[in-house]
Amino acid sequence: MAGARVNQRSLGAISLGLACFAITGMIGIELDWGRRIHPFPPVPKPAPAVRVDYPAQPEFTLLPLEQGFVETTARPLFTPVRRPPPPPAPPAPGMQKGQFVLLGALITKDNSIALLRDVATGKTMRVEQGKEIKGITLANVYPEKVILTQHNDTEELVLKIQSQSKPAALGQPAHAPQPVPPVTAAAPSSSAPGAAAASGGGNAQSLINRRRAERGLPPI
Repeated sequence: MAGARVNQRSLGAISLGLACFAITGMIGIELDWGRRIHPFPPVPKPAPAVRVDYPAQPEFTLLPLEQGFVETTARPLFTPVRRPPPPPAPPAPGMQKGQFVLLGALITKDNSIALLRDVATGKTMRVEQGKEIKGITLANVYPEKVILTQHNDTEELVLKIQSQSKPAALGQPAHAPQPVPPVTAAAPSSSAPGAAAASGGGNAQSLINRRRAERGLPPI
């Protein structure tokens, strides 16, 4: 009995050894008995960085409203009738002011006339009330001003009265006093009535000139 047990144990050990030997042989064949075993691969050296320039992409833009959104413009979403609004009316043309200067006004029972001077050409024109000149209507004529209208716009021209005498310079009199000639009294002669009359006329003129000189006026 003991021998049988020993034989069974030996047989088991032999079988286990044969199995291990077979496995070892298979591993050796697969690895070509160690010739196929390689160490860890070497760490590759990092390649130097190379700058790569990529072309810039165009900026994103939407298509024009009339080209990319035809239905949206033709049928607006937030409009009750789903139709685009009508185009705005063009602005009304304005009146070009400062073209004329008022020189005078004549008002009669039947008609009113204004005397206007064209600033650009210097030409003077007579315009009746209600008539047009260069598309501008003479609406009203007053003694010292006129009213011009065009395209719902108005312009008022005021008559500027210029004085005949020029203003004197500061610190100087308007007229330098003229020297008064000396008055010589002549004795009247009964034989020369004409000479007495002439002498009386000369004294009156001298008196007038003296008074004019006191007022700073030239003699006559």
